[in-house]
Amino acid sequence: MLLCVFVFPTNAQAQLQTAPLGSNALHKKGAHISVESTKDNRSEGDTLQLPFIDDFSNEGFAPLNTKWTDYSVFVNRTLAVKPPSLGVATFDGLNAKGEPYANSNLQGAADTLTSLPIDLNYPASDSIYLSFFYQPKGLGNFPEYVDTLLLEFKNPDDTLWTWAWSSKGEDYPQLARDFKQVMVPVNDTAFLKKGFQFRFRNYAQLNGGYDHWHIDYVRLDRNRYQSDTNLLDFSFMYEPTSLLKTYKSEPLNHFLTDAIEHMDENYSISLTTQSAASDFKIYAYYFNNDDFAEIIRDSLLANKGAILSRQEFTFTEAVKYTYEDPGNDWTEFELIHHLRQPVPDAIPQNDTAIYRQVLSNYYALDDGSAEERISINNNGGGFAAQRFETYLGDTLKSIQFYFNRVNDGIIDKPFYLMVWNAGANEPGEIIVNQGVTYPQYNGLNQFHTYELETPIYLPAGSYYFGWAQNTGFDLNVGFDKNTNNNDRIYYNLDGNWYNYSAQEGTMLIRPMFEFANDTYVGINAMTANDSWKIYPNPASENITVELPISTGKSSLRLYEITGRLIQEKQLQVGTNSFSITELPAGVYLAEVVNENGRIGKMQRIVLNSER
Repeated sequence: MLLCVFVFPTNAQAQLQTAPLGSNALHKKGAHISVESTKDNRSEGDTLQLPFIDDFSNEGFAPLNTKWTDYSVFVNRTLAVKPPSLGVATFDGLNAKGEPYANSNLQGAADTLTSLPIDLNYPASDSIYLSFFYQPKGLGNFPEYVDTLLLEFKNPDDTLWTWAWSSKGEDYPQLARDFKQVMVPVNDTAFLKKGFQFRFRNYAQLNGGYDHWHIDYVRLDRNRYQSDTNLLDFSFMYEPTSLLKTYKSEPLNHFLTDAIEHMDENYSISLTTQSAASDFKIYAYYFNNDDFAEIIRDSLLANKGAILSRQEFTFTEAVKYTYEDPGNDWTEFELIHHLRQPVPDAIPQNDTAIYRQVLSNYYALDDGSAEERISINNNGGGFAAQRFETYLGDTLKSIQFYFNRVNDGIIDKPFYLMVWNAGANEPGEIIVNQGVTYPQYNGLNQFHTYELETPIYLPAGSYYFGWAQNTGFDLNVGFDKNTNNNDRIYYNLDGNWYNYSAQEGTMLIRPMFEFANDTYVGINAMTANDSWKIYPNPASENITVELPISTGKSSLRLYEITGRLIQEKQLQVGTNSFSITELPAGVYLAEVVNENGRIGKMQRIVLNSER
């Protein structure tokens, strides 16, 4: 064990501090998701037909290429506050790869969201309107007066874009703002042609995740009017919550020590509507097991409401799931929430919301999204830690951190990886002090895994996981503002420990334990089931998928072990080979799907670190 000595200068103002993201690894993953499966059958020169509508409730992080031509905005379900539907498009100072547009504090044009060409060859008397909702900040950074969200129109016979609407930020007061709907007429004959396009742009600080604007429910159609602000559409508002009582994820063998006790008694979910009148809706849910075979259908089927126009309706239900040991060292199951619509509404896809519960080899308090970054604000460095309770004596193998890359620069200053026993409501004795360690950024993968030089057995109990630094620099750990665990966060800058209460949130730190039966490591044989095969496993540069029989239009999906989709590839009958050199080393989940759902079983594949 390497010991380090810290001498802290007195600084009454020093503590932990949060700040906007310098880069966004979640966003960057979206830039690499294959969108081939979403392509339609349009030929070059074809145009979209009215109505045009998108509420950004699609899974993934990039806009649908069936509606939009560019991908620099971040489609997400975590940054907006009380959104009109499930998912928004977020504009900031990060490009399509989730990296800052500039390395210095410049102001300028940032994200762009441009529609595909649309057929607007109609007379002005058809009363065409473009409407959308927008919100500054949300859970992000407030745009100042020099920052702008802009809407522009394009005549298909010209290369110029014409201003149609804009909104500026505010220097003071920067108060929370609800979503506001905008109605913009399209009545100039210059635009009423086949091939019309519109685009949103933002002007922002270009060196990070600053100056956020969120848009939702972009809708263009005929026979509208200025007060046509309602739409028959009911939607989930937020992502569903975890089914666990304390954590977002637990090691499977720890969970099985008392599965019923670890499952939450209830879950909550929020609904909303764009309809003018309130209504009751039939809500149902069902579970899928680890093979994603349906196991409980419509275990609840009940009216919920009254759901009021553009208001959040939240309800709570008892969790009714009896968990059985799958006989593996990891598993995943789904809770599918669904709204039954006697009369189909405008956007059916936002009537379904899925929570994927992962039970693997790590504890997670965070939801996997970083809305801000948190740092030690002290010239002399210090300690920061987050408390976890473990349910089973086990060997700590590694610790995952998400470090945020500020201004697209690489921090080359060292920190010390630390674990403490629990003291009296604060970190106690140091049991792991691994140094010197440097921040790592994985790009596609939100977390970097730091293997312990000497794995350590930890009896069941409370422990604090974090870091130490002996100089004053911003070691920016991701901060999840949708999940509050600040009662577990502690810092020590002057020899004394303090609880962090300045903001609600959770640090993106995850302790990882050994798999109970880690049999997949080193297996070079083909991984197979009845309907498809994937190999080699582990893989280094390429993977091969064999699809022996025709299953219709099929695709391979790769997920992080957390359940986040990171890549999708189209499959043909026979042998399909794909490069995986752009993916970080680690453990991934693979499945083959077609329009009817999953084919066979989900499989795990390892990508080697020696690449």
